[in-house]
Amino acid sequence: MARPVPERSAAGPRPPVHSGLLRDAARWEGRTVGLYGGSFNPGHEGHLHVALEALKRLPVDAVWLMVSPGNPLKDDTDMAPFDARLESARELADRHPGLFASDVENRLGTRYTAETVRALRRFMPKTSFIWMMGADNMATFHLWRDWQDIAMTVPIAIFDRPQYSQHGLSGHLAQRFAANRVPARMIRADRAPAWAFLTIPRHPASATLIRQALGREWHSPAPLTGEQQET
Repeated sequence: MARPVPERSAAGPRPPVHSGLLRDAARWEGRTVGLYGGSFNPGHEGHLHVALEALKRLPVDAVWLMVSPGNPLKDDTDMAPFDARLESARELADRHPGLFASDVENRLGTRYTAETVRALRRFMPKTSFIWMMGADNMATFHLWRDWQDIAMTVPIAIFDRPQYSQHGLSGHLAQRFAANRVPARMIRADRAPAWAFLTIPRHPASATLIRQALGREWHSPAPLTGEQQET
């Protein structure tokens, strides 16, 4: 049974997770957190869909929508300011008590996932983590810095994206850690390497189409939807 997550404040703007690292470390002791990293440029219904599926199907107490300051593998030409992207993630998180927007990478100054995972384990040794990503990232995971170290450090939950899944499932991560694939219900935050592939209903939201349609005006009070999936 999932443990209760830290209560939200009912008064005033709610700060993101990790606005204060030491304070948050104590709040999350003994819990398991799904780390859902991304640019959130902007956050949209597709992100929410994946996060809610994770809460239903993974042994996690909460999911952090972990907004990246910048993706080393992506062109940042159309990247909105960090604060705007964090706010779009926070608007999604406000729609479910198990979701929390996080600015941890910006606070830590980490640029690569491997650095972030190491730092979280150092600052929060009594909190367990499961890394979450889409099949598009699985296909290029071998290009990430210290990708094998990431897989050896935290379990990984991979969410189906039909146009990328076949490539991902035949790629470096799947081959290198073939013996460590487990069903989603059996993934354990304290056992790595381990990875699970989750087939979920497809969602049509697309950050790319939102940016194309709205340009610099994409940020709005409510998450937006598009015509193609992009998580």
